[in-house]
Amino acid sequence: MNSQYIRHEVRGCETSDLRNFWEKTIEQQTRYLQIEKERQQRSALTRLRNEWMERLEKRIKMLRTQPEDASS
Repeated sequence: MNSQYIRHEVRGCETSDLRNFWEKTIEQQTRYLQIEKERQQRSALTRLRNEWMERLEKRIKMLRTQPEDASS
């Protein structure tokens, strides 16, 4: 289970305590989202995908420009 979606048990308390609780919860979730976004930006996956797409495009272009008689 993702820790981001843990159900919080809140019992009867004063309004300020409840507000502080939810402010902390929202702050933690916001921090988690920022860390995850930074992690994805640092990931090499996007760069690797782009490199492979370029290689495949070059390969397809090369195969299309080859004379068809060269294989016989």
